Amino acid sequence: MPASKNRPQHQTHQQHHHAPPNSKPKKVRKVVKIAIVFFGLLGIGISYFIAGGSLLSIASGAVIGAVAGYLFGSQMDKTLRNK
Repeated sequence: MPASKNRPQHQTHQQHHHAPPNSKPKKVRKVVKIAIVFFGLLGIGISYFIAGGSLLSIASGAVIGAVAGYLFGSQMDKTLRNK
């Protein structure tokens, strides 16, 4: 019996479905990490020369420097991401 022309023919090829690309790219924050370390060391150096060898001043300089580095690095990351 002949095949009907109105009925769709069987396809012999398999159809491969591709996975959709990730909607959110992975955030790479290398600038933030480098800025935290750099500004933390800078804060240690400045507090050492200002207050001498006081451990409390060196620790507070490191913390203040790390916070400043985080803020600076996150701003740089936003700027570089927009380009």
